[in-house]
Amino acid sequence: MNKVKKVGTANLLRCELQRVFKRKRTWAVLIVYALVTFLECVFLALMNTSFYDLQHSVALDSLNAAPFLLRELAVLINFVVIPMLAADSFGGDVSSGALRLSLIRPVSRAKLFAVKWLVLGLILGGLTLFTWLVGTLFARIAMSPVDETVLMGAGQVGNLGALGFTLGFYGLAFLVFLAWIGVGGVVARLLPNPVLAYIGMLAVIVGGLYVSDRFTFLLSVSDSIFHFLGGTESADASLGWMLCILLTGCAIMGTWSWRRREWMQ
Repeated sequence: MNKVKKVGTANLLRCELQRVFKRKRTWAVLIVYALVTFLECVFLALMNTSFYDLQHSVALDSLNAAPFLLRELAVLINFVVIPMLAADSFGGDVSSGALRLSLIRPVSRAKLFAVKWLVLGLILGGLTLFTWLVGTLFARIAMSPVDETVLMGAGQVGNLGALGFTLGFYGLAFLVFLAWIGVGGVVARLLPNPVLAYIGMLAVIVGGLYVSDRFTFLLSVSDSIFHFLGGTESADASLGWMLCILLTGCAIMGTWSWRRREWMQ
């Protein structure tokens, strides 16, 4: 008797990447994001000033400008890019029946959930890297050249100190995006319709603010990261373990719910 060959992780990744990039909405989101990124560069160059938060402004220069580009774009990522991609990937594929051909084969539902999360994480990682590269080049070309700058919590730093701060900022931002994708996977499991899943994710951001101030990082990503790196507010010191809780909780809840669901109905 012939054994049914299980689908490998590499094949699942390839299939998921194909599904994601076959959607016109994916390309539309990526193109719009790229355009907005360059428009934000123009805006920052004209303003020459940005903000750590509503109370702390900062003059931009060639060493400190890169994090502030992501500050301007993080709201777009959390409110538009991730909800749209997550709603389509976790919810749209289910409601449209696109997964049925995969699920009639011996595919681990938990692995499929993890692959979807991983693929969206790779896309957001690419966007984060793209933003960092554009922000770094933009700062060197358009901002006032300096050898030292002052950063919140880090004090006066040179080129290496500014680079380390910027990489830490972008790394933490990526972890926030990764956790938010996981939340999207859980929400889309409860609301498989892509439109409802998108609205549900926005409701989680708003509702989280009423549950605890510690969820403000979903609304104001950059403000929370600046305070976390600067160690200026005890409330934002919880960012690290809140991310751990979200990532772990979404992995457990997503895996459990995808295993239990009847996908052929």
